[in-house]
Amino acid sequence: MAATSPLRAVLTDFTRIEGVEGVAVISKDGFVVDYILPGGGGIDLEALAAMITTVYGAASRLGEELKLGDIDNLIIEFRGHYVLFQDLGPALFTLLATKGAILGRLRYEMRRQRDRIKAAL
Repeated sequence: MAATSPLRAVLTDFTRIEGVEGVAVISKDGFVVDYILPGGGGIDLEALAAMITTVYGAASRLGEELKLGDIDNLIIEFRGHYVLFQDLGPALFTLLATKGAILGRLRYEMRRQRDRIKAAL
């Protein structure tokens, strides 16, 4: 049995949270570092990574223009899902969850696991 990388281990831990449908770490250059998207076989990961970095970049520019400072977390709310982004420095942690997930728990776990994810990069 192959050893699990530290990054894969933390991503797997996130997928065990009720309502989490997928997680990914995307470099700010738009490349997929690692991901777990069960049932997401039809997703174009390269396009997804490009969209994630584009959305994050636009939100960063908005914060700069409004003089709000740096982004810590970004949450997009869709009708049935949340997409959460967290800045890790050279990369972005992205989490997809259903509306059935507890948003506060997701935010708490992202904040709590930030250093563990960064150390695994």
